[in-house]
Amino acid sequence: MFQVGEYIVYGMNGICRVEDVCKSPYDDTDPRTYYLLVPVNNPMSSTIYTPVDNERVPMRRLMTREEIEALIVAMPDIELLTVPVEKQRREVYRTSIGTLAPESYVQVIKTVHHRRLELTAAHKHFPVTDLEYGRLAKHLLYSECAHVLGLSEDGMEAYFTERVQKAE
Repeated sequence: MFQVGEYIVYGMNGICRVEDVCKSPYDDTDPRTYYLLVPVNNPMSSTIYTPVDNERVPMRRLMTREEIEALIVAMPDIELLTVPVEKQRREVYRTSIGTLAPESYVQVIKTVHHRRLELTAAHKHFPVTDLEYGRLAKHLLYSECAHVLGLSEDGMEAYFTERVQKAE
């Protein structure tokens, strides 16, 4: 169970702060315990009430500094996603990101980058699906790492590039 004041990753909402652990604000007869979450990167967005035992939307603790460093070392070996049928690309990206595994974010980022290079070289149009999910994966990964490391999200891509080059 997460504690009040703790920062977590909540589904595609990204980083949220646990503001409270309470009873349902909607139904007095609901016996479940709820988290009151406040999204960090979008302070204007609504608060989120979710059951502590919610199995539909994944939640996890933020990575530690050590886990981020281990991810950076592992990045060159993280393989691209394979999409057997092009029409399934959106679902493959969504499923991968939906696991909330940082390695999955990296897989999507690397896959989108690789596709951009291939399509640009072939003078072909870059699909919106790749653009959307590439941005989402970067945002989720970079915002979490920036939060943990005390850096700005804008500088995370350069930080990763520099650290991966040093690790190789």
